[in-house]
Amino acid sequence: MKPLNTMKFVAEIAEKMAEYKASIKAAEDYDKAKRIGTMALGYVDCTITFLNTMICEANNDFTAEFDEVIEDWKKGIYQAVIDKAIETKQDSDTVWKLLKLRDET
Repeated sequence: MKPLNTMKFVAEIAEKMAEYKASIKAAEDYDKAKRIGTMALGYVDCTITFLNTMICEANNDFTAEFDEVIEDWKKGIYQAVIDKAIETKQDSDTVWKLLKLRDET
């Protein structure tokens, strides 16, 4: 089996995250943006599973840095949905909940 190239793996995920954010921005309405955001967060959750399999002393530097990257991806997805919520004039409770979720990440 070919060994995993972690940098290529991370680069591929970054491209997918950019696609998700672009899709959220281009969504016709908030509900579609929210669905895309949910799919994106599910994709990010899969990267957490990968991260958990990499945890060992030899990978400490990688796993610490990758954890930060994952957090940034999650915040970026939440921010894209927040921007769409504001653009589509969602109620303040909706925006507030999204802001809290983003900041708790």
